[in-house]
Formats: sequence, C-alpha cells, structure tokens
Amino acid sequence: MTVELIYPDETTHQCTTRNISDGGVFVLLPNTTFPPLGEMVHIKKISDQETTIELPHDTAVVVHKDDNGIGLAFVDLDLGSFE
Repeated sequence: MTVELIYPDETTHQCTTRNISDGGVFVLLPNTTFPPLGEMVHIKKISDQETTIELPHDTAVVVHKDDNGIGLAFVDLDLGSFE
C-alpha cells in the first residue's frame, strides 16, 4: 500500500508500506533521508487502488530504522483539556 508521510519540515514523501498493525507501520524509504529516531511525522493516508485504511491517529513516532526504511508507532496526542 502507499503511504504519504509529512516530516516536521513539511516535506512530503510517498512511500510503500511493508507491514501495518494496530500499533504502527513500517514504510520503505528508498532514496530519501530518514528522520531520526524519536522524530514525529504525520501520516496523511494509507491506501491502494481499492482501499483506504482508517488510522487510529495521524501522528507517529520513528521507533526503528534499517537500511530500507523506518518503523513508526502511532501516537495519540489528544491530551484533553486541563482545568
């Protein structure tokens, strides 16, 4: 499936997923600079020609890197309101 990642500097990268789970996704990033471990990225969509996956959250943190891509864990940043 295809995923669109938005890095903190607002550059957008079209990538291919290798693994998707409830907790995160591994994306292949050929020929691009990987964000460092701990970096937050936004996931705009995950889709193919027939399906779009509803994500639990649109923010993820880089938790793993290898020579082919990065592992992202979904992050829930909705902290609610403090009174």
